[in-house]
Amino acid sequence: MERSVRRFPAESRTLGAGRSMIALAQASILIFTPASHLFVPVGGAEIEIGCSPPVQAASLYCLAGSADRQLLNFLVLGMLLIAASGILPRYTTLLHFWASLSIGQSISLPDGGDAVAQVVTFFLILACANDRRTWHWQKPSSAEQKGSIWHGLAWAGWWGVRLQVAYIYLNSALAKLSVGPWAEGSATYYVARMENFGAAGLFADLFRWATGITLIALLSAWGTIFTESLIALLLLRRGSRQTAAALISACLHILIILQLGIVSFGFIMVGAVICAASRGIDSNPPRLKNLLSRTRRSTRNSHSSAPAEPEPISGPDAVAIGS
Repeated sequence: MERSVRRFPAESRTLGAGRSMIALAQASILIFTPASHLFVPVGGAEIEIGCSPPVQAASLYCLAGSADRQLLNFLVLGMLLIAASGILPRYTTLLHFWASLSIGQSISLPDGGDAVAQVVTFFLILACANDRRTWHWQKPSSAEQKGSIWHGLAWAGWWGVRLQVAYIYLNSALAKLSVGPWAEGSATYYVARMENFGAAGLFADLFRWATGITLIALLSAWGTIFTESLIALLLLRRGSRQTAAALISACLHILIILQLGIVSFGFIMVGAVICAASRGIDSNPPRLKNLLSRTRRSTRNSHSSAPAEPEPISGPDAVAIGS
């Protein structure tokens, strides 16, 4: 563990890209959904937000309960856009978590992604504790304070993200096994035909037709369970396996977005997986560079060790040999 903490890179562009993806996905909820739809009115009056538990009381919507909720939406949106920009990641993770907490604890129409973002952004506070860059898009500096307590917190925070995201996928896969339609392979058939949560968009008819074919319905249902389990297991491995987890997650959620149209949830999940797999993804370019350099060296060596072809003989010697 000591060696793992000592070798851990606390600054990562990939982690920053995951943070930005999560923040932009959350921002899309506030950009395209007015407050009147996020806080569903009951009996003609705006719904009351629960603020009694300490966690809910920390929400911006509770701290400024008398303010206009659309105005508060703009404030939360501003916090998310600041976090997405990547400025001062060590500090803006606090803003990002507060915005995620406010959305997750206060809006009355959650989609699941808000709960994931709330947990992941909490661990990102720790994961970015030793990130001293001005922007998270900058190249990692060579002067990281690896012996400080902040470095240990960053290592623990990244492991928190990694374990939490792996648990989410594994729990989702195992929970499906106890549900009849998922276990028998017919779940995607029924999901595609749900009235309020079914196939939508340009490909709605295509997905309804495809899931009407028994083999495709079975493969899509059991394939989802297998894919979620695989993502969870790959996230707990090292190097390129984490990169594979991010690619598989992106493919899975793009398919879900095309089928059901839940865009913000899909991109929050992909962003969370990128954060969890960031160190594995970061390790790929150096490995690829080393592989390419070894390939070039071996190619040059093979050319230099090959015998040179004899030059054609010309002039008097050629005549003498010919005669």
